[in-house]
Amino acid sequence: MEDQKRILILGIGNLLFKDEGIGIHVVNRLKDMTMPPYVEVIDGGTLSSYFIEIVGGRKKIIVIDAIKADGLPGTIYRLTDKDIENKRKGYYRTVFEQEFIDAWKTTYLLGTQPEEVVYIGVEPEDTGEKSLMLEIGLSPTIEKRIPEIIEMVMREISP
Repeated sequence: MEDQKRILILGIGNLLFKDEGIGIHVVNRLKDMTMPPYVEVIDGGTLSSYFIEIVGGRKKIIVIDAIKADGLPGTIYRLTDKDIENKRKGYYRTVFEQEFIDAWKTTYLLGTQPEEVVYIGVEPEDTGEKSLMLEIGLSPTIEKRIPEIIEMVMREISP
């Protein structure tokens, strides 16, 4: 863990379920940008089995994912680790989000917990559940929010 960068930007979600893949779409755009040397950008996708390895020992983790909290589609939520813990019951949790939270909690047991966790969640418009169709790509409402999400992330990583 000594070679890990102190800030991790982690996109999680599933590209096959439209807006559920927002975290992956955002990190793919971030990977094309120049990041400070202390920042690592990872596509966490659905491979949650390695979350413990990548989140432990970081100073700050910024997670980007879809979150259903009964707001308008495209609403962007910024939650801290305390918000996630206190308000989690009111939010829709994907399997990947729950596995990230479990990994994050495990870092406390290991003594490698991050100093800060920020969760940027976006209210999805279409996750394919109504049509029962797998479809890659974001709805136009969510696609339009990507620049704002990137701005939020860049503010989070500023010294």
